[in-house]
Amino acid sequence: MRVAAVVAALVIILAPHPLIQSYTEYVHNELSGKKLIVHCRSEDDDIGAQMVDVGSDLHWDFYGGDRTLFWCKVAVEDRRLSFDAYTNSDGSICCRDIHWSVRDDGLHLLDPDGQELTSHRRGWNHL
Repeated sequence: MRVAAVVAALVIILAPHPLIQSYTEYVHNELSGKKLIVHCRSEDDDIGAQMVDVGSDLHWDFYGGDRTLFWCKVAVEDRRLSFDAYTNSDGSICCRDIHWSVRDDGLHLLDPDGQELTSHRRGWNHL
């Protein structure tokens, strides 16, 4: 009887929770010939400032729930941009792999098929 209770408790504890899923966040550098500085963090995790080469990406895995928020700052030359890379408070995140593309005209969120979601487009802030 006790063994069954322990096994049941372990199954509940170790099973994936439907409200807490694993995600992979990507920030792609699709600029023309320029390296990108990316710094992303949440309240609990700081990815740190990273230099991302053209054609490369910065990516990381995390577990997200209703209150998880990752925000990023990106910079190249005299242009800066900050954005909420992951927030599920409004249920707008569509997929487990989240792809942000940084381009010469600004930031673009891509759907799982690589198509741009225009509602999440953002232009550069110039210094």
